[in-house]
Amino acid sequence: MSTPAPRFRPLPILLSVCAIAAFVLLTNSGFTQRIALLVEQGRLGTIVGYVGVWGLSALALLAVAFQPSLLIRSIWAALIALTAAVGFAFHMASGNEFTVFDVISLWNARHEAGRAADFYQRDIYWFALALLGGFLVLMLTPRIPALARRRWRGALALMPLVPILAMAAIIVVKEGGGSEGLPVQFQPLAVAGVAGGALAANPLPDRKDVAWEPIGPKVKKIVYLVDESVRGDYIDWTPDNPYTPELARLKPQIVDFGHAASGGNCSHYSNSILRFGPARSEIGRDMLSLPTIWQYAKKAGYRTVYIDGQAAFNRNPGKMQNFMTTEEAKSIDSFRPLPEDVTAPDLDDRLLDIIDTELKGDGPVFIYANKNGAHFPYDNAYPTDKAKFHPTMSETEGDTSEGRINSFRNAVSWTVDRIFKRLFAENDLKDTVIIYTSDHGQQFNPGHLSHCTVEDPDPREGLVPLFAITPDAALKQRFTEGAEASVGHATHFAIAPTLYELMGYRPVDIATRYKESMFSPDREQPAFTTGDIFGLFGNDTRWHPLDLTKNYLESGK
Repeated sequence: MSTPAPRFRPLPILLSVCAIAAFVLLTNSGFTQRIALLVEQGRLGTIVGYVGVWGLSALALLAVAFQPSLLIRSIWAALIALTAAVGFAFHMASGNEFTVFDVISLWNARHEAGRAADFYQRDIYWFALALLGGFLVLMLTPRIPALARRRWRGALALMPLVPILAMAAIIVVKEGGGSEGLPVQFQPLAVAGVAGGALAANPLPDRKDVAWEPIGPKVKKIVYLVDESVRGDYIDWTPDNPYTPELARLKPQIVDFGHAASGGNCSHYSNSILRFGPARSEIGRDMLSLPTIWQYAKKAGYRTVYIDGQAAFNRNPGKMQNFMTTEEAKSIDSFRPLPEDVTAPDLDDRLLDIIDTELKGDGPVFIYANKNGAHFPYDNAYPTDKAKFHPTMSETEGDTSEGRINSFRNAVSWTVDRIFKRLFAENDLKDTVIIYTSDHGQQFNPGHLSHCTVEDPDPREGLVPLFAITPDAALKQRFTEGAEASVGHATHFAIAPTLYELMGYRPVDIATRYKESMFSPDREQPAFTTGDIFGLFGNDTRWHPLDLTKNYLESGK
C-alpha cells in the first residue's frame, strides 16, 4: 500500500508569508522615504536597483523560511534574526541606519559594551524581541513537499548570499555608503563583512621618525588632559553659577579659548587625532604614518606617561583603546591603566592622584591622560548622594532630554568642576602647562545617538571645551593673545603644533605643516569629522562645519 503524498495546504503557507512580511515591515523603516527621494532626484536607474535588492531580499527570506533542511533553516534563521535585531535596535537607539563606519566605530569601542548596554538598556529589549520574533517567524513554517527535492535544497540554501553580496558590492562601490534604506535582515551582515574586509586589507603602515630637531623645551612639565564626553557649553564661567562654580572661581588662572570644534565626534577617532597630531590636510591615509605625540616628546627629552582613566571598563587584559597599538605604546615610558576595582565615581580622582605624583618629580615629563569624565551612563559617573540636579535618568520614567541633561550636569559637576578644584589645591604648577579639552560633545535628544553619529550629526557632538593653564606669565600672555585673536575658531587641530612648540621644536619647522596654533590667530573654519578618518574607503573625509559663535545650549538649560 503506497503512502499518500503530503497535501499542499495554502492557508498555513499564506499565514507564514504574512508573518514574514510583518517581521520585515516592523523592523525596517525608510523604504518609502528612500523611494520618494530617488524619484525627486530623478534617479530612475537607482530606483530599479534599489527595488531589485529588496526583491532579492524578499525571495531570500522565503527561501530560508521554506528550506526543507531543518539544520540549514536553523542556521540562516538564527543569522538573519540576529542581523535584523542588531539593525533594528541600532535604529531605535540612534535614529540612524547601520553603516560601515558604525561597525568600525563599534568594533574599536567594543570594550565599552557594558556601559553602552547600561545606557541603552531599553533598546536591548527591542533587540531581544526582534531576535526571538524573527527566529520564530522563519522557523515555524509549514513544509512544502515540492521543495523537499534535492535539487531545490542547494539553491534555497545559497539564496540568502545573493542579497548580502549585492549589498556588499554597492557599499564597496559607494566607498562605505549606499546601504541606506536596505532591509535590516541582510544589510548589517553585508556592512559588517565590508568593514571587516576593509580593516583586514588596510594594515597600519610603519610610522615615520620625527624629522625636526628640538632646540630646548619652553616648559618642563606638560599635561595633556583629555576629558570624556564633556560639552563646551556645559562649563559655565559665570561667577557663583550653580553648575561649575569652582571653575568660575579659578577663571583668573585659566586661559579659556571658548567653545572649540573637536577633531571627531567619537572617542577613538578624536583621541587618535589628538595623539597623532595631524594637520587638517593630513586626515586620511597620511595620518597612519605620522609620528605620534609620544615620539615628539621622547625626542625632546621628556619622560612620557599615559594614564587611561577608562581602563577599568576594558575587560580584555592587554587590549588598548582608541586605535593605540603596541608599536605606539613602545614610546610610552609609563603606561598607567586604572584597575578594575576602582568605582566609576572614583576614576578621575585616582587619575589625578597619578598626575599629582608625576608633577612632583624632578625631570621633564609629558602626560597624556584620558579622564572618565561624563562617559555614559552619566549617572554612574558620580555618587548618587552628590546629585544636584533632578530628575536624573535613573529617576525618570522613560528616556527624556530633561533626565539626560540633569544627569550630565551632575557628572560634569563631579568629574570636572570638583576635579579642577583638587588639581589647583594640591599642586604647585610651577614649570607646568596643562592643555585641557574633551574628546567630543554630546546631544541629549532621545532616539538619537548621544555622539558618534556618522551622517548628518548634531553639531553639539563636536562641541568641546579648550583651555590652557600655566603660572608662567610670558606663556600665559601668549595663550591669552592667541585666544583673543581666535574667538570662534578654536579647534583640536591647534593643539598638536602648540605642544610641539612647548617641547622646544622650532616654530619655522612647525609652520611647514600647520596653519593653526593656540599661540597665534586662527581664521580657519571650525569643523569636525565623522566616520572614517584613515582613508579605508577613499580620500573623501566627512567634514561638518561648526559655528562656534552660535548658542547650542538646550532651551531653558
